Amino acid sequence: MRYANYRIMPRLLFVGVMAVAALQLASAPRASAALTRLRAASAAAAADPSCCAPAAPQCCPEPCIRYIDRSCGRSCCGNCQPPIKTVLKVVNPATCCPVEVPVCLPACCEGCPVVDSHCGLLGRGVVTYNWCCGYRVIVRFDRCGDVTVVYRG
Repeated sequence: MRYANYRIMPRLLFVGVMAVAALQLASAPRASAALTRLRAASAAAAADPSCCAPAAPQCCPEPCIRYIDRSCGRSCCGNCQPPIKTVLKVVNPATCCPVEVPVCLPACCEGCPVVDSHCGLLGRGVVTYNWCCGYRVIVRFDRCGDVTVVYRG
């Protein structure tokens, strides 16, 4: 118990010195004018609606996209209609960088897919698109921001 007091005393001394310095600073006439201006500036910044907008990532590099087809060459519905070319707008869950990923989907993939995004192994982003027909597209981001698209059908 005696050693615990040695750890607490320097912290209490620091807090006391900082409190006295803050009181002296607030009581000085020039300092109170400076504090008033600082408070007015912070209130104006808080009233500005642009400060509440979510900040977009500053630099999102253009990724290299690699495709892997694990659907064994079969389509999910077995018909001979040509595939649909579309672009998925995917947000990397690890870095919040948006990426446009061009994909080819079977003709039976209609409607909106169910989207699941999470950080995978070692903090890498994984976004999964599941359509009601059973077709799945998995978009994986590696640590460099490059994308691997895996088709499963």
